[in-house]
Amino acid sequence: MPSTRLLLTFALALPCALFACACTTTTEQKPANPGPATPAEPQPPPPCQDGTYRMSTGTCATFPNLSVARAAVVIAPARDHHTTMVIELASGPWLYVIGGTENWSTLHDDVQRAKIGPDGSLGAFESAGKLPQPRAGHCTVKIKDRLYLFGGIVGPGPSETSVVLELDAEGKVKSTAPGPAIPKAVMHLSCDQDGDNVFVIGGRGTNSRSTTLAARAKIGADGILGAFEPQSSLRPDRSHHASFVYKKRLYVIGGLTGDPTATAEDRKDVVMADILEDGSLGEWTAGGSLPTALSVSAAQLYTDAVYIFGGLEDGGFTDKIRRASIQDDGTLSPFATLPSKLPDPRGHVHQTPVYKDFIFSVGGKNNEEKSIGLVDVGRFQ
Repeated sequence: MPSTRLLLTFALALPCALFACACTTTTEQKPANPGPATPAEPQPPPPCQDGTYRMSTGTCATFPNLSVARAAVVIAPARDHHTTMVIELASGPWLYVIGGTENWSTLHDDVQRAKIGPDGSLGAFESAGKLPQPRAGHCTVKIKDRLYLFGGIVGPGPSETSVVLELDAEGKVKSTAPGPAIPKAVMHLSCDQDGDNVFVIGGRGTNSRSTTLAARAKIGADGILGAFEPQSSLRPDRSHHASFVYKKRLYVIGGLTGDPTATAEDRKDVVMADILEDGSLGEWTAGGSLPTALSVSAAQLYTDAVYIFGGLEDGGFTDKIRRASIQDDGTLSPFATLPSKLPDPRGHVHQTPVYKDFIFSVGGKNNEEKSIGLVDVGRFQ
């Protein structure tokens, strides 16, 4: 028979054993909620090889060859400080030339145009209408069937006015009317359109000095342009520059800062500003550099690269054609000087519009400081 001490020891040990068993019973552990998966960081695309550049499609492409030749036609009277654009109509594509000056002895009030042939050749220039007043050193955008001309020299000096030219079905001026005023009276400004926004940038003011002008106007549903609103001031201030828009960024190239009749700084820098979701401009930041200071040139996009034709550099007007691509961060690549050149050095040709694979340069000023009526046609291949 077990002793009393042994039974007591067993009785005391049993609850402890049961308790220990209950405490060590295992249960299925649920994994911790990891939360949503963190998306992988996008990897930058591999760099393009030498001699190629990245297009907006993300693929690398070889730069096209460009050849430039003198056209068989001229525009008369000769001119510089005009605007030029290609307009496609039911009758085909036309090259339009608007206003300008001949050696500042005469301001032009004409609108002329030449038919563009399938091979890029031009027909004779013909009249397409008149401006209400002569105008030079302005800029122009097209909105539906209307041309808007901003600023420039009107009468005795720089103007803050704009004029609207309404075109008929044949592309001739049907009527003219005042447009919205820009915030400052300037000439040698630039203007660009992006979607339903129109931007006017920089220019030379009534005191002959460069300005910080940056303003935006919205295009209404009826196609009519609204009032201009100030944007982030252009920094550094400048006039006599070139500009273009690419992928929701506005680029300003070269020009000069100060008074060109006294002391001015020739510029070779490129600045850019983001076009935000509401259409306003962000702050201006560095966007690249030209190899030398350059003003009164023309900047034109073609297949995701920008081409700079002629202009004024140290030593006079140049016949050089320069090209840069747009890098992944939005800045411009170093500019390359192309083997092809303009037939003659020239400046104050502020637009070189493109139709298909053809690019056009009309008039300008030569190194004898004379306005010219010569026309050059380039072809990309």
